[in-house]
Amino acid sequence: MKITINQLVNRYRGESEANEYSHFNLKHPQPLLESARELLSIVPPSMGACAPLSAAWAQMLRDKYDIPAIVVAGDFKVLGKRIFKCKTNLPESNQGGKVINKKWDGHCWIEIDGYIGDLSIFRTAYSLNHPSVLKQFVENTFGTGRGAFLAPYSDVPKGMKYEAKYVLTDKQIAGLLGGLSYQLEQRI
Repeated sequence: MKITINQLVNRYRGESEANEYSHFNLKHPQPLLESARELLSIVPPSMGACAPLSAAWAQMLRDKYDIPAIVVAGDFKVLGKRIFKCKTNLPESNQGGKVINKKWDGHCWIEIDGYIGDLSIFRTAYSLNHPSVLKQFVENTFGTGRGAFLAPYSDVPKGMKYEAKYVLTDKQIAGLLGGLSYQLEQRI
Protein backbone atom coordinates (compact mmCIF):
# COMPACT_ATOMS: atom_id res chain seq x y z
CA MET A 1 0.00 0.00 0.00
CA LYS A 2 1.40 3.39 -1.04
CA ILE A 3 1.67 5.95 1.73
CA THR A 4 -0.06 9.26 0.99
CA ILE A 5 1.44 12.73 1.34
CA ASN A 6 -0.99 13.45 4.18
CA GLN A 7 0.23 10.35 6.03
CA LEU A 8 3.82 11.52 5.59
CA VAL A 9 2.97 14.99 6.89
CA ASN A 10 1.30 13.40 9.90
CA ARG A 11 4.28 11.10 10.53
CA TYR A 12 7.00 13.77 10.31
CA ARG A 13 5.23 17.02 11.26
CA GLY A 14 2.40 15.87 13.48
CA GLU A 15 -1.37 15.58 13.37
CA SER A 16 -2.03 19.31 13.71
CA GLU A 17 0.09 20.23 10.69
CA ALA A 18 -1.28 17.30 8.71
CA ASN A 19 -4.77 18.60 9.36
CA GLU A 20 -3.77 22.16 8.39
CA TYR A 21 -2.01 20.89 5.27
CA SER A 22 -4.90 18.69 4.12
CA HIS A 23 -7.51 21.43 4.64
CA PHE A 24 -5.54 24.26 3.03
CA ASN A 25 -6.98 25.58 -0.22
CA LEU A 26 -4.63 27.47 -2.53
CA LYS A 27 -6.88 29.96 -4.24
CA HIS A 28 -4.27 31.00 -6.80
CA PRO A 29 -0.67 29.90 -7.47
CA GLN A 30 0.59 33.51 -7.77
CA PRO A 31 2.37 33.49 -4.36
CA LEU A 32 4.21 30.33 -5.40
CA LEU A 33 5.31 31.97 -8.65
CA GLU A 34 6.39 35.23 -6.98
CA SER A 35 8.36 33.49 -4.24
CA ALA A 36 10.02 31.15 -6.78
CA ARG A 37 11.18 34.12 -8.86
CA GLU A 38 12.48 35.89 -5.77
CA LEU A 39 14.49 32.89 -4.56
CA LEU A 40 15.91 32.11 -7.99
CA SER A 41 17.10 35.72 -8.23
CA ILE A 42 18.87 35.49 -4.84
CA VAL A 43 20.43 32.01 -5.01
CA PRO A 44 23.01 31.53 -7.76
CA PRO A 45 22.52 28.47 -9.99
CA SER A 46 24.23 25.31 -8.80
CA MET A 47 23.78 21.64 -9.40
CA GLY A 48 22.12 19.53 -6.75
CA ALA A 49 20.77 22.28 -4.46
CA CYS A 50 17.30 20.80 -4.18
CA ALA A 51 17.19 20.49 -0.40
CA PRO A 52 18.21 24.07 0.56
CA LEU A 53 16.17 25.61 -2.26
CA SER A 54 13.08 23.64 -1.28
CA ALA A 55 13.57 24.51 2.39
CA ALA A 56 13.92 28.22 1.56
CA TRP A 57 10.88 28.15 -0.71
CA ALA A 58 8.66 26.41 1.84
CA GLN A 59 9.81 28.73 4.63
CA MET A 60 9.21 31.81 2.49
CA LEU A 61 5.71 30.62 1.63
CA ARG A 62 4.98 30.05 5.32
CA ASP A 63 6.44 33.33 6.55
CA LYS A 64 5.41 35.72 3.79
CA TYR A 65 2.12 34.22 2.57
CA ASP A 66 0.92 31.97 5.42
CA ILE A 67 0.90 28.98 3.05
CA PRO A 68 1.65 25.65 4.82
CA ALA A 69 3.97 24.29 2.14
CA ILE A 70 5.94 21.18 3.02
CA VAL A 71 9.35 19.99 1.90
CA VAL A 72 9.24 16.46 0.55
CA ALA A 73 12.20 14.13 0.07
CA GLY A 74 12.05 11.13 -2.19
CA ASP A 75 12.90 9.59 -5.53
CA PHE A 76 12.74 11.30 -8.89
CA LYS A 77 12.32 9.36 -12.12
CA VAL A 78 12.44 10.38 -15.77
CA LEU A 79 11.13 8.03 -18.45
CA GLY A 80 11.19 5.19 -15.92
CA LYS A 81 14.86 5.75 -15.03
CA ARG A 82 15.65 6.67 -11.44
CA ILE A 83 17.58 9.95 -11.47
CA PHE A 84 17.64 10.42 -7.68
CA LYS A 85 17.16 7.56 -5.20
CA CYS A 86 16.27 8.52 -1.64
CA LYS A 87 17.31 5.72 0.71
CA THR A 88 17.08 7.76 3.92
CA ASN A 89 15.68 11.02 5.16
CA LEU A 90 18.00 14.00 5.46
CA PRO A 91 19.99 14.01 8.71
CA GLU A 92 18.69 16.08 11.59
CA SER A 93 21.06 17.88 13.93
CA ASN A 94 20.52 17.51 17.66
CA GLN A 95 23.16 20.08 18.54
CA GLY A 96 23.07 23.74 17.55
CA GLY A 97 25.82 24.80 15.20
CA LYS A 98 26.94 21.25 14.43
CA VAL A 99 27.88 20.76 10.79
CA ILE A 100 26.55 17.56 9.28
CA ASN A 101 28.46 16.40 6.23
CA LYS A 102 26.91 13.21 4.87
CA LYS A 103 26.28 11.92 1.38
CA TRP A 104 22.61 11.94 0.41
CA ASP A 105 21.28 10.97 -3.03
CA GLY A 106 17.59 11.79 -2.85
CA HIS A 107 15.63 14.71 -4.26
CA CYS A 108 13.60 17.44 -2.54
CA TRP A 109 10.68 19.54 -3.68
CA ILE A 110 7.72 21.32 -2.11
CA GLU A 111 4.07 20.37 -2.14
CA ILE A 112 0.94 22.30 -1.31
CA ASP A 113 -2.72 21.66 -2.15
CA GLY A 114 -2.05 19.30 -5.05
CA TYR A 115 0.90 21.29 -6.49
CA ILE A 116 4.50 20.14 -6.86
CA GLY A 117 7.17 22.83 -6.91
CA ASP A 118 10.81 22.22 -7.78
CA LEU A 119 13.40 25.01 -8.00
CA SER A 120 16.41 22.82 -8.73
CA ILE A 121 15.51 20.27 -11.38
CA PHE A 122 16.03 22.64 -14.32
CA ARG A 123 19.23 24.06 -12.83
CA THR A 124 20.58 20.55 -12.33
CA ALA A 125 19.66 19.42 -15.85
CA TYR A 126 21.12 22.51 -17.53
CA SER A 127 24.38 22.25 -15.57
CA LEU A 128 25.14 18.72 -16.83
CA ASN A 129 28.05 18.72 -19.28
CA HIS A 130 27.43 15.21 -20.50
CA PRO A 131 24.48 13.48 -22.18
CA SER A 132 21.86 12.35 -19.68
CA VAL A 133 18.25 11.23 -19.60
CA LEU A 134 17.42 14.16 -17.31
CA LYS A 135 19.04 16.81 -19.51
CA GLN A 136 17.52 15.43 -22.71
CA PHE A 137 14.05 15.12 -21.16
CA VAL A 138 14.12 18.64 -19.71
CA GLU A 139 15.37 20.23 -22.92
CA ASN A 140 12.91 18.30 -25.11
CA THR A 141 9.92 18.82 -22.81
CA PHE A 142 10.51 22.33 -21.46
CA GLY A 143 13.28 23.88 -23.58
CA THR A 144 16.21 25.81 -22.17
CA GLY A 145 16.37 28.68 -19.73
CA ARG A 146 13.54 27.58 -17.42
CA GLY A 147 13.62 28.49 -13.75
CA ALA A 148 11.03 26.82 -11.56
CA PHE A 149 8.89 23.77 -12.13
CA LEU A 150 5.41 24.26 -10.70
CA ALA A 151 2.41 22.14 -11.64
CA PRO A 152 -0.67 20.48 -10.22
CA TYR A 153 -0.12 16.73 -9.80
CA SER A 154 -2.34 16.11 -12.82
CA ASP A 155 -0.18 18.33 -15.06
CA VAL A 156 3.21 16.80 -14.27
CA PRO A 157 4.43 15.70 -17.71
CA LYS A 158 4.21 12.05 -18.61
CA GLY A 159 7.60 10.49 -18.02
CA MET A 160 8.39 12.69 -14.99
CA LYS A 161 7.66 11.12 -11.59
CA TYR A 162 8.07 12.42 -8.05
CA GLU A 163 7.88 9.68 -5.41
CA ALA A 164 7.45 11.05 -1.88
CA LYS A 165 9.15 9.11 0.92
CA TYR A 166 9.74 11.66 3.68
CA VAL A 167 8.58 15.12 4.78
CA LEU A 168 11.18 17.37 6.39
CA THR A 169 10.84 18.60 9.96
CA ASP A 170 11.44 22.14 11.19
CA LYS A 171 14.89 21.10 12.49
CA GLN A 172 15.90 19.77 9.08
CA ILE A 173 14.59 22.90 7.35
CA ALA A 174 16.39 25.17 9.83
CA GLY A 175 19.64 23.29 9.24
CA LEU A 176 19.29 23.62 5.48
CA LEU A 177 18.46 27.33 5.75
CA GLY A 178 21.52 27.85 7.95
CA GLY A 179 23.71 26.14 5.38
CA LEU A 180 22.20 28.13 2.50
CA SER A 181 22.65 31.39 4.41
CA TYR A 182 26.29 30.52 5.06
CA GLN A 183 26.88 29.71 1.37
CA LEU A 184 25.28 32.99 0.25
CA GLU A 185 27.41 34.98 2.74
CA GLN A 186 30.58 33.32 1.46
CA ARG A 187 29.86 34.42 -2.11
CA ILE A 188 29.77 38.10 -1.18
